[in-house]
Amino acid sequence: MKIGVLAGAAALAIAGIASAGFVGYEAEKTVVSGKNVWRVYAKFNNASDVVLSVYGISGFGGANFNDSDFVGGTWNPQFALDATVDSFVTIGGAAGLTNSTNADPEWGAPGFLQNGIPDGAGWFNGNPTNLQGKVDGSLRALIAQFVYSGEDTQQYTSLLSISFNQGLGTATQFGEGQGFTIGVPAPGAVALLGLAGLAGRRRRA
Repeated sequence: MKIGVLAGAAALAIAGIASAGFVGYEAEKTVVSGKNVWRVYAKFNNASDVVLSVYGISGFGGANFNDSDFVGGTWNPQFALDATVDSFVTIGGAAGLTNSTNADPEWGAPGFLQNGIPDGAGWFNGNPTNLQGKVDGSLRALIAQFVYSGEDTQQYTSLLSISFNQGLGTATQFGEGQGFTIGVPAPGAVALLGLAGLAGRRRRA
């Protein structure tokens, strides 16, 4: 299992000032049935925090991830046939018919029914009173799952914004200036890339 967190010190400082409860994102990888499964979480430091919406994603427009759903290709978590290897977005909760995640207008007319995710798109809990986006025991809320076959040769990185509160009747807060990366090569591959870069610098010298 791998954990990837993309956040610089400056970004952490900005997010910390804007919203004390929001810490950043975690991208966690497992391999299921030979497929790479990246689950992206929003991380908090308060057990009362509840994710309301995620927005401003980029870099996934041309991507074609694995689908295992009822309609042959959608990011809608309600339609997951096999949630362990399906790609979907969500505001916490589990994939299935009771999930209340909706697509915002930036997805365009197709909504969730498309291969990639349009730049600037987001998703939200259509029934926030159910507290579906509340953090779990590890102070995380699942916001997306990306599944693909093959080696980790292509990386996807995106800044992402989030809105959240501490439950019904509390003020909405925002977290911005942080992002996540999926498709991080294995440590051996990272070492090889480092050696290749060093060799390139020597040639230029």
